[in-house]
Amino acid sequence: MRRSFCAALLAAAGVASATGIAVQPYGTTSAGAAVEKVTLTNDRGMTLAYIDYGATIVAATAADRTGARRNVVLDLPDLAAYQRSTRKWGAIIGRYAGRIGGAHYTLDGKTVRLQPNLRGLTIHGGPPGYEQRVWRRRDFADSASIGSVYTLVSPDGDQSFPGTLTLHVTYRLLRASDEFRIEYEAVTDAPTVINVTNHAYFNLAGAGSSGLATHRFRFGADRYAVTDANRVPTGELASVAGTPLDFRKPASAAARLQAPSVLLGDPPGFDHSLVFGKQPGQLATVAVIDDTSSGIRMEIGTTEPSAQFYTANAFDGKEVGVSGTAYQRYDGFAFETQHLPDSPNQPSFPSTVLRPGEVFRSKTSFRFSQK
Repeated sequence: MRRSFCAALLAAAGVASATGIAVQPYGTTSAGAAVEKVTLTNDRGMTLAYIDYGATIVAATAADRTGARRNVVLDLPDLAAYQRSTRKWGAIIGRYAGRIGGAHYTLDGKTVRLQPNLRGLTIHGGPPGYEQRVWRRRDFADSASIGSVYTLVSPDGDQSFPGTLTLHVTYRLLRASDEFRIEYEAVTDAPTVINVTNHAYFNLAGAGSSGLATHRFRFGADRYAVTDANRVPTGELASVAGTPLDFRKPASAAARLQAPSVLLGDPPGFDHSLVFGKQPGQLATVAVIDDTSSGIRMEIGTTEPSAQFYTANAFDGKEVGVSGTAYQRYDGFAFETQHLPDSPNQPSFPSTVLRPGEVFRSKTSFRFSQK
């Protein structure tokens, strides 16, 4: 029996290897849970890697203008570093990504009280975050793609949200093109709200590169969410025209960070919800980012109505990547496709309510090429 079992394991490992899926141990959490790392490799040589802890993306390689591949996802050196960090590097965020003002909302006439932070609001669902959990994983391979489906069951009352939420997140690397996708699907047994995203930081010059001076950003967003002093939306969606948030034509974020602006704050930084001018639920390209030094282009498509654009304003050199470089302010950017923050309290925003019998679905794609 033991010989047969071992043979089956070896056979399974052989199949995984043949399909471009490699699995290896990645350590044990402080609570004693084993964590594995999955590395996908497609027919073109692009790799995508992630770990079970937080369903966290730890690497994605894109070909530069010479054909050499660079990891463009900011990373940390080991599991212990991911456990210590509060920056949610490459992890899945939920049950509600972004801020909920006053740490409460009303649904069906009932007030749901959440866990407030020191500013009296809830951010990214509150503790314990989805990024701090070991997710269940199933690997797959089909004719067009390889990847994994991660599952997390968030019980009723988890983070003070009502309803048992079953969330599936699929990481999919296409075989024939330099593109990976994140697909979300969720159901609930009681009325609740949901807003999930991935919190990867990118630098298209390569993880560990300094600053964003060589990046050019173009976004399909014509409005942004106006916020109060705590960055909670007021309910107003204003035009980006005439503001530093207008990236409808390619522009340098780094240059705008050097110019004084009330909108960007002091010290300046992008941390804003951008609203796309596309049909609700339509999978469309909403961002094109070019790096002039590497020649790498990243195109982001999503079914979501908005994204949080963040330029790593709080990086302070205390965390070091696999490259050995300490991450400083503006050394990366996040483009978190999602619904708007505080939507449960803003009836004019697209709804984030999920009810029994409904299925939440969302998709975001990241496509790489050379400019």
